[in-house]
Amino acid sequence: MAAVAGRLDAHPDERSPRRHGGLAQRFAAVPYHWQALVVIVMGSFMVVLDTTIVNVALPRMIQVFGADINQGQLILTGYMVALAVVMPATGYCSDTFGAKRTYLWVVGLFTLGSALCGLAPSIEGLVLFRVLQGLGGGMVMPLGMSILFQTVPPRERGTVMGVFGLPILVAPIIGPSLGGYLVEYVDWRPIFTLNIPVGILALFAGAAILREAPPRGRTRFDWPGFILSAIGFSAAMVALERAPVDGWGSTEVTALLLVAAFVIPCWIIVELASDEPLLDLSVLGDRTYLVGSLVSFVAMVAMFSSLFLLPLFLQNVRGLGALDTGLLLMPQGITAALTMPVAGRLLDRFGPKRVVIPGVLALAFATWLLTGIDVGTTDGTIQLALAIRGVAMGLMMMPALTVAMDTIPPHQIARATALSNVLRQVFGAFGTGIFASILLDRQNFHRAALSQGITADNVVAIGVQSNATIAALDRGLSEAAAQALGMQALTNHVKLAAQVRGFDDCFLLATFVALTALLPAVWLRRGKRASASGHGGAALE
Repeated sequence: MAAVAGRLDAHPDERSPRRHGGLAQRFAAVPYHWQALVVIVMGSFMVVLDTTIVNVALPRMIQVFGADINQGQLILTGYMVALAVVMPATGYCSDTFGAKRTYLWVVGLFTLGSALCGLAPSIEGLVLFRVLQGLGGGMVMPLGMSILFQTVPPRERGTVMGVFGLPILVAPIIGPSLGGYLVEYVDWRPIFTLNIPVGILALFAGAAILREAPPRGRTRFDWPGFILSAIGFSAAMVALERAPVDGWGSTEVTALLLVAAFVIPCWIIVELASDEPLLDLSVLGDRTYLVGSLVSFVAMVAMFSSLFLLPLFLQNVRGLGALDTGLLLMPQGITAALTMPVAGRLLDRFGPKRVVIPGVLALAFATWLLTGIDVGTTDGTIQLALAIRGVAMGLMMMPALTVAMDTIPPHQIARATALSNVLRQVFGAFGTGIFASILLDRQNFHRAALSQGITADNVVAIGVQSNATIAALDRGLSEAAAQALGMQALTNHVKLAAQVRGFDDCFLLATFVALTALLPAVWLRRGKRASASGHGGAALE
């Protein structure tokens, strides 16, 4: 594999050597960047799927190993911290060892970690192997993006990146339903071992198809930047994850936030002063990159808020299982999968504004449709809103990210894609953490307000309590037991109403968040390099 990984090819648009067989010959005739896309999508889908599928199986793993909730949480936290630690080093590894060689190593490491997770004999072993899995998985997406941006002709970037973005949007939708099915009908171990055949296939395909770009030579490793980024981003992401559970004022969360608030500014200063920074923050001075990143920020917050809020509503309020919840969420993944390749072609043809702005408006409209969601909301209404959200995410996410990279020089692409992926992880954790906290706060607020409204002249409250009491008496219970059940029914009614109103408030806030993307979206335009290779300057505004 190393010999193949080190092979250099003359030109990225060359056709691959002819292979035996009709299908192989047809694939060999496909331009190289499309061949590379197939390889990279395999690895990326495997990694992104793993970030959501494990959440569903967490309660079962805790039960099997007889662990407590804090030990179980380390299964998620260890993986997240590993991602935060290794992702900033992507650019350095790509420049020093070569993008292809590094990509094969990290896919192999992720596959090995997955196999070991599936064989884990204890909770401690599972946590350790999840860290190993994260150390490999953290580089797969940024390396894949870097390889594509350096090989795809600018005029085709939108189309190719539209296909590449499928794992980011589709895998999180498939993850819960697939994980729910495996946990319910098979076992928790296959959620890890299913990565093994995919990883092996990605390794062999990558070794045979990907071409190595010449390394930039040995560069100095930015140890201060690496250490500070590892501490700062790990602290921030763990704090955002723990805050909804432990509370923002808890000792652990407060300490982590203070560490992040101190270390991240120090990291920024060190990186800006370094001649060879681990993450090149100077790219944020590029207006195209900054504006595209702002649109991506809103898209990520909106996506992760939906991925957090809706499953929680369907399971806790509607009482659905993990598998049924995943199936109900499927329309968002389907429409996103159908829209993203089309959005890429539209981006190449008409430019970003005519693609992204309709996506922002569609996202706001679809989220607004969910502001009136309650126990009686039909599945069709939810699926319609999700289908529109999928279209909107397809129109927003990858077009904005593609435009952001238009003006980045080739020698900065690896580090710019690493920065984009770090920000994507932080944005996702931020969206989930903030909305989880707001949901809890609003539910407590509504529960207190509704409880105060329970008076002797409250017709609804009296009706709920009376109906439950009468039903209990009809079943032969004593008057005291029937009254107790009546009070319990009233308490449950208040709790359910508070939950529903809390979700409605969060979706209303998410609607306004989506609309904030309009401001940076109107400033989006293709960079000079892409415009020069496109279909006319006026059309690419």
